[in-house]
Amino acid sequence: MARVVLAVRIMPQDSEVDLARLEAELRDRLPEGFKLLSVSREAVAFGLESLVAWFSVPESEGVSDTLEAYITSISGVGEMSIEAMSRASD
Repeated sequence: MARVVLAVRIMPQDSEVDLARLEAELRDRLPEGFKLLSVSREAVAFGLESLVAWFSVPESEGVSDTLEAYITSISGVGEMSIEAMSRASD
């Protein structure tokens, strides 16, 4: 089955959210078939940072909805948006 690579920006609920804990939860609770390729931090404004996470997921219908439900279920996540999407070569 083909795979899709997604870049997801994850905004914390507020500046008090521990981004290291958020990143650890992203790694620990991945749905089956999902891979977390990398995570980086980017400054947003006024000391607030977001996480940019790159995921490799199966190419199937509804996979972005599954990813969104997984990310937003993590405590401390304010919002998320898919920034980039590309089909991965085998």
